[in-house]
Amino acid sequence: MEDLIRFIAKDVLTKKELRNLDEEFVIERIKIFLKKHKRIKEKLEQRKQFNLKRAKEYKEIIKAVRAELREVYGVFILKEHFKLGELLDKLRKNPCLENHNKILESHKSSKERLPYYALVYKRIFEIIGVPKRIVDLGCGLNPFSYPYIKFKPEYVACDLAKKDLEFIKEYFKIMRIKGVIKRVDLAKDCQDKLKEIIKKEDVVFLLKTVDSLEAIKKNISKDLLRSIPARFIVVSFSTKSLGGKKRIRRERRTWFERFVKKLGYKITIFEIPGEIFYVLTKQA
Repeated sequence: MEDLIRFIAKDVLTKKELRNLDEEFVIERIKIFLKKHKRIKEKLEQRKQFNLKRAKEYKEIIKAVRAELREVYGVFILKEHFKLGELLDKLRKNPCLENHNKILESHKSSKERLPYYALVYKRIFEIIGVPKRIVDLGCGLNPFSYPYIKFKPEYVACDLAKKDLEFIKEYFKIMRIKGVIKRVDLAKDCQDKLKEIIKKEDVVFLLKTVDSLEAIKKNISKDLLRSIPARFIVVSFSTKSLGGKKRIRRERRTWFERFVKKLGYKITIFEIPGEIFYVLTKQA
């Protein structure tokens, strides 16, 4: 069965926007799917590999796993993302703000936030002060917004995709930023691993990450928030649907507001077009 699962994972990863994901992470998602759908697992085990792809159960698992991975990763990947190597070379030769912006434009979240980065960081650091270290969970390409921060904190970039993280590591080297990368699966690394990475005095970013986690497993973000020892957390949510046509009403976030208050955080809220920010400060 292990060989079969690895075969399925390789097929899942032929989808262009998922190629940077680690195969082991995809294998784990397939195993979880098969554990929930034992009938499909039994049917697949009965098939011979040469006609496996013809099976409706095979097509069903490929479709389901890709849909889940699209929620947590693929939906944020824009066509410019496939030119990241070229864009990084340009930045290496000329580390100007324009070349930073071109990289930020290759990821849906950072592209939408791009006109407001200076304002966002100004507002955050007015509320919490100037931190020595930022831990960015589910960072995407947000580390490339570093020039907008206006001071020089240490930066810990945490994400799923090893290839994307290696790209960020090279960026830190080029810009001589005191930064490190950490591969973190927020769907399971909610206890010891995060406590090893995060210090009490850090500010933790969770930008447009919670909704993706909730798509994998309802209430998983509660476990995540409980496991973060930092005094300051910045959480953001999109205020529009993925297609951009529907506005997501703030009432949908009341569960989050109630929960973080129970954890002892004071909430400060501000918005930019398309995104709402919750700056959480742990009460003494």
